[in-house]
Amino acid sequence: MTQYFFDVTDLRRYLKSNARLSGIQRVSVMTIAKAAQQVVDAPIWLAYSDRRSRSYKAILLPREMGVDLTHIETLCDLLGVVRGPQALPAMGKYTERPLKRQLYIWKRDLYAIFGHKSHFTRNGLSAQEWRAARRGKRAGAVARVGQPRDFGNVAKPGDQLIALDNVWFPSDLEPFLVQAHARGVEVSVLLHDLIPLVVPQYTEGDICRRFAAWLERSTGFVTHYLANSRSTGRDLQEYLESRSATQKVTVVPLAQSRLSGAVTVEAPDMLHERYEAYRYGAQMPDYLRSITKTDYVLVVGTMEVRKNIWRVATVWDRLRRQGERDLPKLVFAGRRGWLIDDFSALMSATGNLGGWVEIVESPTDSELEYLYRNCLFTITASFYEGWGLPIGESLGYGKTAVVSNTSSMPEVGEDMVEYCDPHSLSSIETACVNLLEDLDYRKALEARIAQTELRSWDMVASDLLAAVRKPE
Repeated sequence: MTQYFFDVTDLRRYLKSNARLSGIQRVSVMTIAKAAQQVVDAPIWLAYSDRRSRSYKAILLPREMGVDLTHIETLCDLLGVVRGPQALPAMGKYTERPLKRQLYIWKRDLYAIFGHKSHFTRNGLSAQEWRAARRGKRAGAVARVGQPRDFGNVAKPGDQLIALDNVWFPSDLEPFLVQAHARGVEVSVLLHDLIPLVVPQYTEGDICRRFAAWLERSTGFVTHYLANSRSTGRDLQEYLESRSATQKVTVVPLAQSRLSGAVTVEAPDMLHERYEAYRYGAQMPDYLRSITKTDYVLVVGTMEVRKNIWRVATVWDRLRRQGERDLPKLVFAGRRGWLIDDFSALMSATGNLGGWVEIVESPTDSELEYLYRNCLFTITASFYEGWGLPIGESLGYGKTAVVSNTSSMPEVGEDMVEYCDPHSLSSIETACVNLLEDLDYRKALEARIAQTELRSWDMVASDLLAAVRKPE
């Protein structure tokens, strides 16, 4: 019987200091969760490099308990992750303002002591959850089933070790993958993109050098490469051919789906059955709910140079100066990233374009879902993507988008979005105006979305398992 081991080394370390999942971590969690539902006749393990013991550990996934891996706190409990203070809930918007963040932590501590229930309700949590987070554990935590085992004691030749995360980043992981391969374990690695090689101008530090060196070494221990799009698959195949490597590359496209881990905060009131806006908005934070008082267009993702946010903001600056139309606001939702001095300077010099731009830093999944539900459409004008999760998420909520016509993005948007050249301000502007001014066209695209069978995470997991399974 083949056993399945999913490496979660990078995910485990990410969870220690982050309050919510980002794109790659979301892919890992959703794929593992859905695979666990589909593999009913074999054990599934979560494996990781343990720095403390300098060994490779494995935890048996307790599927019979119905553990929800998409719930970040449950995942932390299962993996034995004690989260740092930077991962406190509902504090993401203060990530870049440490003094203000500390002030609000103390303030929230006092609210918890004195039972200020309404404050916690507005922020989508309870005083009990806040106190538990401050103690470094979750209220009602799920106990881990069994202790971590040494990978070498439970894995056997022919088993599958599947790495879906940033497998090249943790330097201590590679030796264990080499050892697993030497023991006859099939090692499959999902590549999310080859950006450090293909478009290195959008990276920082020594990422390009580290990635290139790892990718070359990986041909010595990876049995099977997986790619998240045809675009990534082509990039990877070209690289392998240039190195005379013979490993197979299988494309497993990602999902066009709603936020995987979002738990909609619904008002505890019978009114939500009649009033949908009340149902989803009553318990949202005030600052977030106020954004929806006017129409807006949404840009989701880490605010970094590759996402092309300066050009998108500049297009909005052009449109507001024209004064020819009833312009909606532009909302950026995500954490602040790297190499965005041009964007930051534009926002600072113009007062966020005179108030036409709103920035929601590090929203929770529930907050992001609320923003998706209420936007007119979304914009993903990235220079390059490995897949483009926000495009698929937008489609999942029935919203069309302005999307770059490069790399993998047409694979995600298909014929349900408006395309643009990300290098051209005029092209981005034209695409935005088409969706802003032609309501019939926008509605037609939304109707097309509603009629399309979008790709689900169940499909992703099914295709991945089919790719790694050996014929009986």
